[in-house]
Parts: sequence; structure tokens; C-alpha cells
Amino acid sequence: MKKYFYILIFIGLSCFGQVTSNNSDANKIDEVISFNKVDIIPIFENCKNEKRDLQRDCVVNFINANIEKNLKYPKEAKKANVESKVFCTFTIDEKGKITVTEAKGKPTSFKKAFENEAIRVLNLLPNFIPGKHNNKLVKVQAQYTVEFKLENSNIIRVSETEESYPVSVIAAEPAEEYLDEAVPFQVVEQVPLFSSCKKIERTLQRECFQEEMKKHIEKHLKYPKDAKKNKVESKVTALFEIDKNGKVTNIRVRGKKTEYQQLFEEETIRIIQTLPQFSPALHRGKPIKVTYAVPIEFKL
Repeated sequence: MKKYFYILIFIGLSCFGQVTSNNSDANKIDEVISFNKVDIIPIFENCKNEKRDLQRDCVVNFINANIEKNLKYPKEAKKANVESKVFCTFTIDEKGKITVTEAKGKPTSFKKAFENEAIRVLNLLPNFIPGKHNNKLVKVQAQYTVEFKLENSNIIRVSETEESYPVSVIAAEPAEEYLDEAVPFQVVEQVPLFSSCKKIERTLQRECFQEEMKKHIEKHLKYPKDAKKNKVESKVTALFEIDKNGKVTNIRVRGKKTEYQQLFEEETIRIIQTLPQFSPALHRGKPIKVTYAVPIEFKL
């Protein structure tokens, strides 16, 4: 089966910072020693027979293999061809248990989804054999970067110069303070509604939204004349947000690279701009901004 994404994990010695407690005694159990400072690094069971100087590589390779096996690319982000990176920090305690302490995702509409997925797969790792410092079991801090990358050409990439913001992680569930962020359509509790979907049973409203979206596109689509004349077809992915008031905002599009790419993209934007105002989405009983992605096919 063809892979649609791959994951890169970087664990470099230079990227591990040391977190120190008020007590300078490294034997104290409340001190966190960085991965590159600890005398004996935490390792997985299958790495214990490796030579000491090869154990770091063994740990990295094991994490890579497990995350690549278990990671699920966020559906809406994949559908919208959005890539990202998540920078994570975690600790390995005196019993070898992992605790994620920080996750930083790139500022995209799917930021929280990428962060949650990185946390979820990290939590699937087995316990380590704990690290030691001065012959004492200690808590160790490490960092890694998960890069979500797709293998097709129509990618919406996040600029490396954009600032990312730290997220303190307790569990892979959106906290109350993050409700100002956009939530993907597929996971929001109450989807935004076309007026025709309001009286439909709630379990069917998500499907109703998608059906009404399809009808709207079919009704308003105008094939670009020059492209039609030259029998050129295309497909454009539109990614947009529906804000807390039900208004469509932040429209982004990406079409196939053809001579008429701009015309197809402009028509897609026009179609999305003609969408009506929705009844806003609700999450935890409160209006919330939602991201939605839809592919628009231009076929003759």
C-alpha cells in the first residue's frame, strides 16, 4: 500500500536542555537531568544488549519505528494537503514511564490535531529501563520533532519563519483555554448548519452539511471559459473556516499545476464566498470556529 505521509523524528544531543531544581544535588529525585547529561540514558528493553555507545541510536531507531507504525495523519489536514511539525518535550521518570510536558505545533488550522496525534503516539511507546545518574535512578528529559509530511505535489506548507506557540500538555484533549482555536469539522461536537439541516436529527446533521455543500458547489460552479475551450480539467482543494458567528473566513485554495491553475483557484474562491451564513458550530456548549476542507472537481 502506498504511504501518503512519512514521519521524521530528530533526537539530537544539542537540542536537549537541562531542567534543574533549586537543589543542586543531582541525586535528588525532584531534579530532571537532560538526556545528554545523564550518566546512563533510559533505554528500551531491546536496546540493553547493545554496546553503550550504540544505545542512543537504538533508542532513536526504536522510537522512529514505533511512531511510523502507529501515527495516523489527521484526516482533515491530509484532505486539505496541510503539512506541519510538532516539537515535543517529554520526561522519563524513575520507573521508566513517559510524560509529555510540552508540545509546540506550527500555527495552522489543524495545530491542535497535529499536537494531539503526536502526543497520542508518544504515549503508545513502552516503558523505558530508567536512566541513572551517580548510580541513582533519575527522571530524564528529552525532546523530539515529529514532521507530518505528505507525498503529493499539491501541498500547503507552513512557513518555517512563522512563530509557534508552546502548549502545556496534560492530556490529548482540547483544554478550555484552547476553544478560541479552530476545531476540525470531523471532531467538533455540533457541526455548523445550513438552514435546511436544522430540523434534521443531530446524528445526521454532519452528513446533511456535506450534502448541502455538494449541492451548493454544483449550483454555483462556473467552468472557466478558456479552460473549457481547451478541454482542461482540474481539481482544487479549498480550506476555510466558519467562525463563531457562522461566517466563512480565511479561505485558502490549492489547485493542480496547469496553465489555468489561477482561473480554477479564483473560481473556487468565488464559490466558497457565496456560501450562506451558517448556524455556528458548538463545542462543549459554546460557539466555536471550525475548519473545513472540500475538494472541487472541474470536469467536462
